[in-house]
Amino acid sequence: MSAPSNHLLLNVLLDYWFRDTDAAATDGVDEHLMQCDTCGTALDELIALGDGVRDAFRAGAVATIVSGTFTQRLAEQGLRLREYRLPHNGSVNCTVAPDDDVLVSHIEAPLQGVPRLDAVMQLSTEPGVQYRLHDIPFDAHRGEVHYLPKLAQVRQLPAHTMLLTLLAVEPAGTRELGHYTFNHQPWPGH
Repeated sequence: MSAPSNHLLLNVLLDYWFRDTDAAATDGVDEHLMQCDTCGTALDELIALGDGVRDAFRAGAVATIVSGTFTQRLAEQGLRLREYRLPHNGSVNCTVAPDDDVLVSHIEAPLQGVPRLDAVMQLSTEPGVQYRLHDIPFDAHRGEVHYLPKLAQVRQLPAHTMLLTLLAVEPAGTRELGHYTFNHQPWPGH
């Protein structure tokens, strides 16, 4: 099999993998992949990477901030979601059950006009330690951030408090948009 001199760009392979191409583009990529081992290998590696991320996420080993659409897709796939809603500057008493697949916090904030959003987290189990997440996704129109912690880690933690601060990062500097308190209790008997 001879390899074509021009390889497919990463965004083309991603669009193909996510089925975000029209029929003509799909046929063109199919034809190219039949002739190019290098691009076929690249697609296989993308698929393996996606599988690894999916497996880590389902095992509760990944914390992330996602879109509302992503959260809806998890529910549509039949995953058991434990969801908490935090009003602006609010707090919540929370836990995670043994049969929960995903823990979702819907965090309300005034996000209109915010160009970039960062989050800072502090756990009472680690005094003085802050974790900062840069440039997190958010829904400005709905005024929401969807936070999914590492479920496997949360299950192992004792009773604790997590403080989350949302920061608008703007050309003039950084300003606090809101602060939120999660009062976690382990599931009874665990």
